[in-house]
Amino acid sequence: MYVVKVLHGYIGKEGQRTREKDPEKLLVFQSKQESDQFATKIGGRSKHISKMRKD
Repeated sequence: MYVVKVLHGYIGKEGQRTREKDPEKLLVFQSKQESDQFATKIGGRSKHISKMRKD
């Protein structure tokens, strides 16, 4: 699973930046290619997640 990281946060399901690290609230991609394409469009980077802690 991959998420898109921007500045000091991640992209949430609503399409806005959030500091939440809960995978249920983040926009999750199943393939790196999809994540990279979206990250390139918005100026972020793709990040692989296996287990994220809920801080």
